[in-house]
Amino acid sequence: MSFYNPSQLVSSFEESATLALSAKAKKLAASGKSVINFGVGEPDFNTPKSFIEAAFKAAEKGQTKYTAVGGTPNLRETVAAKISRDYRVAYSAEEVLVSSGGKQAIFHFLQATVEPGDEVIILSPYWVSFPEMVKMVGGRPIIVNAKSQRITADEIAAKISPKTKAIILNSPSNPSGLVFTREEVESYSKLLLNKNIWLLCDDTYYKLIYSPAEWVSPLHLHPELKEKTCLIGSASKSYAMTGWRLGWALGPKPLIAAMTKLQSQVTSNPSSLSQAAAEEALKNGDSFVEDFRKIFEKRRNLVISELQKIPGLQWMEPEGAFYIFIDFSKLIPNVTDFCEKLLDRDGVCLIPGEAFGAPSYARLSYALSDADIKEGIRRIEVGLKALT
Repeated sequence: MSFYNPSQLVSSFEESATLALSAKAKKLAASGKSVINFGVGEPDFNTPKSFIEAAFKAAEKGQTKYTAVGGTPNLRETVAAKISRDYRVAYSAEEVLVSSGGKQAIFHFLQATVEPGDEVIILSPYWVSFPEMVKMVGGRPIIVNAKSQRITADEIAAKISPKTKAIILNSPSNPSGLVFTREEVESYSKLLLNKNIWLLCDDTYYKLIYSPAEWVSPLHLHPELKEKTCLIGSASKSYAMTGWRLGWALGPKPLIAAMTKLQSQVTSNPSSLSQAAAEEALKNGDSFVEDFRKIFEKRRNLVISELQKIPGLQWMEPEGAFYIFIDFSKLIPNVTDFCEKLLDRDGVCLIPGEAFGAPSYARLSYALSDADIKEGIRRIEVGLKALT
């Protein structure tokens, strides 16, 4: 019998379903099984050579020591300049925290703002870590379930209470790829104009948008929301740098100071070499991002054309990121069981929608080759037929 008993904290939240299933898929592949891994939330491209060279040159010059906790001055200035241009709102380096991935920045935001019992509103379907992180800081995740695929401001307003501390918006969405329309962003923003509620914008995928969708930030429409908004970004997805673990948060100076204080006692600074690579990416990486975006758009179209061959399947139309959220409700009663069998029997990894607050769905990441996409969807069809 093990001496260890899980703490209350560990027992209060769930393991990341996306990481757990992807790890199982990788283990099966390492054992020799043919596996198509649609569960991986990362680009299959290598990090552009110029970003790697920037890190190498930084190492040669001696940038292998601790940096300032919140990031090097050069990188924080670069992030501030990039976000100021893209959001059309002025940010300074003092309003930037650089972290070991966007996930860490989100967690520090919640630690810095949420007291035990506070409520945080999360729109469903949601990224798996949002509710679990809220639980970890003693907050209560309040889930907004849409009557249709698009959530209205009225549905959000119905969940606001005196205990509401923050609302999380994620556009483009992981897991659905949905992008909030200008009208939706305007209606959501108006809910906050006269309320003491934080807005957390997870904009990790904002560079990966597919026509005719348009990405709009609440700050584009209401710059005055800046003083109660925390923006989250990452080098991981758009710049193919998931393993470099580099993200950032922007917000009011007192908030960023508090988040930096937390980071100083948790990890200290993110990797000095990752910071050098990210600086190069943000300054000179837009052409790579556009190339990646075009490839993902073609893959999205391929996925949809292949899924259309399977009668009974429906999905949320992806307008950004590199995910499609598939509705299996007309074909199978238990999507989680189906995903487990699909991996073990057919060698295909999908992430069950239960982890995202939508049990009848599963998430498919199309950050794979065309050949793997076609073969993987063929195996999904085989797996569905085996149930009938």
